[in-house]
Amino acid sequence: MPAFQSIAMQVADVLRGEIEAGTWGRSLPGERQLAERLNVSRKTIRRALALLRSAGLVHTARSRASTLAQPDRAAPRPPAPKVALLLPEPLEGARPFTVLWVNHLMALLHESGTPLEVIVGSKFFGSRAGRSLRRLVDSHPARCWILARSHRTLQQWFEQNRVPAVVAGSAHAGIALPSVDIDHHALCRHAALTFLRQGHRRLALFLEQAGHAGDDNSERGFREGVATSADAAAPLICRPAKGPAAVMRELRRLQALPTPPTGFLLSNSFSYLTVLSALAQQGRRVPHEVSLISRDEEPFLSHLHPVPTRYAIRPVKFAAALHQAIKRIQSQGHAERFEVRIMPDFVRGASVGPPASPSVTS
Repeated sequence: MPAFQSIAMQVADVLRGEIEAGTWGRSLPGERQLAERLNVSRKTIRRALALLRSAGLVHTARSRASTLAQPDRAAPRPPAPKVALLLPEPLEGARPFTVLWVNHLMALLHESGTPLEVIVGSKFFGSRAGRSLRRLVDSHPARCWILARSHRTLQQWFEQNRVPAVVAGSAHAGIALPSVDIDHHALCRHAALTFLRQGHRRLALFLEQAGHAGDDNSERGFREGVATSADAAAPLICRPAKGPAAVMRELRRLQALPTPPTGFLLSNSFSYLTVLSALAQQGRRVPHEVSLISRDEEPFLSHLHPVPTRYAIRPVKFAAALHQAIKRIQSQGHAERFEVRIMPDFVRGASVGPPASPSVTS
């Protein structure tokens, strides 16, 4: 079996298992319903149905209605234990790193005969989502849930209701759920020390207002790193709303300070791109006047100039760690708290240099 299969082949395998389990009766739902249920495009559904037609499992009429072929006399096999991934937004709108690790995880689970169902809905991430979550968990039984981009309220619900789950990210303090994440604490401490070694003494950390525990760990690590220098000013911790407009407003506010920061750690690659382009528009050079580091990695960063200093982790490595955590939960039958922290590789890049003039501490 190949290590990676196309999404259409994976969707076809999911549908094949449900057909053999007798889930659909004599006909499959329409393309639109299948696309929404499996969180893929209708084009992918059509390709998957073509694979099932070639295998003799379905017949498609001119109306595009797909009826099932007559089953053989063998007893249908029971459906494989499922893993469900819960996301606040469709994968099409997610960051490239997320899309890549989800695809790798889907392939790893497929090899072990475990289908992955992706469920999307902002209503499950609200502060009063208890009823919606209960209906969701009851109607989509899964051996393990993956909580991505989750906040405290969502994690708390899965913990209190004893639903087996793993956080793709960091669990909040006091939440007894297992988690797999980048070691943001160590990473941001290292970033602060990188700035300090270059002579920067006025630093800023940009974090989105997302309510993710990994951001809290980032702030703690950054503060610890800055505190190692006796003459460095207290770091400026900024939490703008998501989006370039909010990042731009915060950048202008910091630049208007009597002693503006000379080093910026950006929590994600999109914020990095916003700040870099804004500085270029102002005629300010990186790293000659301002130094930048990206906490996260995305494929497009390697195409920027100057090459960003950043922290890189391969999506396949994150997916493999998450896969091992899922297997551990399935073998235990429950989800006791444990943490898997991955230290990414430091990409030195060319976006960090000494400040243009001695920093003035406050």
